[in-house]
Amino acid sequence: MLNWERLRARANDDGEFLLHARFWNANVRIENGADAYRLRISDGKIAAIEPWLGVIASDLSISAPKADWQAMLAPVPKPFYQDLYAASIHHGFTTSGNTRHYCAYYPAIRRMIELMREISHE
Repeated sequence: MLNWERLRARANDDGEFLLHARFWNANVRIENGADAYRLRISDGKIAAIEPWLGVIASDLSISAPKADWQAMLAPVPKPFYQDLYAASIHHGFTTSGNTRHYCAYYPAIRRMIELMREISHE
């Protein structure tokens, strides 16, 4: 899907992400078709990104088919792929888990997706 280590480094050096993620501690599952990754967020920074083994509970899960992720991460996304909330309503994205993590840290999630978009085209 993309260079996860680059995402971790970029997010942890991004003032906007750090501001919105402050105080966040969570295991976030990102599922891209059959591939799944665990983002371990600790004190507002991405501590690790690793393949999801399915034995650890997630606080928040974001999943979509590969084609939807490709559309979301396009340099200029089509309508309703620019934002996770819209993509969840109009396309194949689903979010599940603790709604406190989704609502309170939505700006951090949105910024992380913007960084994913940038990284996927470098």
